[in-house]
Amino acid sequence: MDMRRPHKAQRYHSLTLPLPVPCSARLVPAAQCHPVLLPLALLWFGLGSKSLIFVLIHSVLWPLALNTYAGFRSVPETLRMAGRNYGLRGVRYVALILVPAALPAILSGLKIGWAFAWRTLIAAELVFGASSGQGGLGWFIFQNRNELYTDRVFAGLATVILIGLLVEGLVFTTLERLTVRRWGMQH
Repeated sequence: MDMRRPHKAQRYHSLTLPLPVPCSARLVPAAQCHPVLLPLALLWFGLGSKSLIFVLIHSVLWPLALNTYAGFRSVPETLRMAGRNYGLRGVRYVALILVPAALPAILSGLKIGWAFAWRTLIAAELVFGASSGQGGLGWFIFQNRNELYTDRVFAGLATVILIGLLVEGLVFTTLERLTVRRWGMQH
């Protein structure tokens, strides 16, 4: 093997997008996305759930993609070589070597994406609910704020916090515990 010539996997990494390209699409923080993304979503999809889904996908896509990319890049070369020695290629190589090794980073991306999506959902409901007169928890908070029902506003905020803590505590703590148990990683 010629040591001056990079391996096919190394050449592939040089063909992928540099890290600043996806990061530049994520310059708008999820919690403040409505000044930029919501008007575009309203123009493209109109008032309704399609606009909300567009904004939510944007808020989850970038943290998950960047953490997955970082996780794949951090897979040790010896593990990669072991997979290639077993003849793994393509989807099997990704599924059996890269994904298990990058699982902690992928879970971190999901956790960050969840936090962004939850805040974005509430903020988007404030805008979309105020425009359409119907909505979810964000609209409930917005409507009661306008009617000066402070107790209901705080009840809505407490509900937002409780749902966030429940998902964090039940879903992600369980996933992290199972990952540590399955793959033998440390906290």
